[in-house]
Amino acid sequence: MKRIFISFLMIFSLSFSGEIEETCNAYVSILDACDVENQDCEKLGEALENSLLKRNVNPQTAKHFHQQCSKICSLPEGKYPQIREQIKQACITSLKE
Repeated sequence: MKRIFISFLMIFSLSFSGEIEETCNAYVSILDACDVENQDCEKLGEALENSLLKRNVNPQTAKHFHQQCSKICSLPEGKYPQIREQIKQACITSLKE
């Protein structure tokens, strides 16, 4: 899974002119939409995946977002904002390696 994530980040970073921080900001910004309450988290993740596939995103990348979105949606209320910066920093670290 980490390999898919890193592959996604590498491809995603190229679309942002190599700006690592901008790429990771975009990554967490997409995940921000998954921080909701009282939703069917699996359906929300599936909807995000389908939306990305309609925009010709790589199927593995779309699946990654589906899984991450479902996880974020399932977090207790108020938890995602507490870990958002950690997710972003992990993204930056992964791209710099």
